Amino acid sequence: MRLLPPIDTAHSAVPILMPVSDAPLAKNDSEQPTLSSQQTRYPTVTQAPLTKAQSDALAVELNALYKGVMDSLGSDDAKYIQRIYATVVYSELVARGLLAAAGRMSSRRAQIGTWLLGTSMLSFSKILNNMELGHNVMHGQYDWMQHPHLNSQKFDWDIVCPAPLWQHSHNYLHHTFTNIVGRDHDVGYHLIRVTDEQPWTPEDRYNMFSTAVLAFGFEWAVAFHDIQISVDEYADSPDLHKIMQQKSRALFAKIGRQVGKDYIALPAIAAMTLGRRSALSTLSGNMTANTIRNLWTWAVIFCGHFTEQAHIYTHLDADESKGDWYVRQILGSSNIKGNKWFHILTGNLSHQIEHHIFPDMPASHYASIAPQVKAICHKYNLAYNTGRFSTQLRQVVGRIHHFSKPSEQEWHAYKASMSDTDNRIDRETKPAVKGGLGRFLPPVVRQALSYAW
Repeated sequence: MRLLPPIDTAHSAVPILMPVSDAPLAKNDSEQPTLSSQQTRYPTVTQAPLTKAQSDALAVELNALYKGVMDSLGSDDAKYIQRIYATVVYSELVARGLLAAAGRMSSRRAQIGTWLLGTSMLSFSKILNNMELGHNVMHGQYDWMQHPHLNSQKFDWDIVCPAPLWQHSHNYLHHTFTNIVGRDHDVGYHLIRVTDEQPWTPEDRYNMFSTAVLAFGFEWAVAFHDIQISVDEYADSPDLHKIMQQKSRALFAKIGRQVGKDYIALPAIAAMTLGRRSALSTLSGNMTANTIRNLWTWAVIFCGHFTEQAHIYTHLDADESKGDWYVRQILGSSNIKGNKWFHILTGNLSHQIEHHIFPDMPASHYASIAPQVKAICHKYNLAYNTGRFSTQLRQVVGRIHHFSKPSEQEWHAYKASMSDTDNRIDRETKPAVKGGLGRFLPPVVRQALSYAW
């Protein structure tokens, strides 16, 4: 019998922004700010939806819920994540065996059937690796186990983005400044317009096409996302070049490992042992599984952040308390209804609201606490946005299409800005890579190359 590693008492990795108080709720209706945007498509929040007394009271209830779950963690939770890890490993091994064997099948029907089964299993393994295992482990949800590799400092997942780069852009920036335009760079990923607060430009006409490109290559967008962010974030630092060089080299090293494994090493091994057809079935299966994983992760993440009622914030409150932060996470997130396996395959990001308020709580607990979180939201008159996957995805596509077209005011504002040549100056840092094949690369890729060497 395999022994579990020692289990420590769980504690939060999320800092309390400000001490919460036990101030009672404001009873006077005049003291409660209204949130008219709750009934508006694509709402923008310009003032705090709750009074400080209300948000502090909300924080007390959510903190108590959080503490109750974290204090209860134990061997069952450790066994759960180890079973997930084992499922990822063994499903990948079986899938890769099937893909290699497909090339040796005598009949066309057997070849296609085996390839489809292997590709499906590999897609399942990669999705589970990224969502329920990698995403959650790298959030620190299982650091309390003191496991040698199932912890946020050592685990790395099966995509081209290095874990430290993702943890900076996602764990820190996205979860701290959720849905604040200009601070949360996941709002549109610097590529797609999803709110009125992003000025319209002619490139936004291609919102739908840009979204399709992003969805099919989502792991690549995630990989270069932190490079694009960090250039601006560290622009005034004397260590800018050193920081960006470290990030860029880590990125290209991870890309080399992933591309080398899926598209060179494994097909080559299949070719040497089983022949050319096995190499082709392995290569095509790997490419298809990566694409399926990209599309799935894109859909789940966008359904959690860009439905009709996902609220966008215009600024960060200088006096934001932990309760205010909770409110922003709740209003800026959307849940997706589904069964147990659906939730597992989404990494429980189908409970995006619960994840955003408790990012370091083991995600397998989100379903059990969701009714309590929903009741607390209703108590404080906060929207708890949830819906079926088809409904949420349709709203995401509708939002992206809506913001591809300018309103009359936005069109006039754009025309006015074009009359001022000063507003057309390109303020971005120019990458050092010029000419040759480099000119065909996206600017962020050229930028990463310029810092890597």
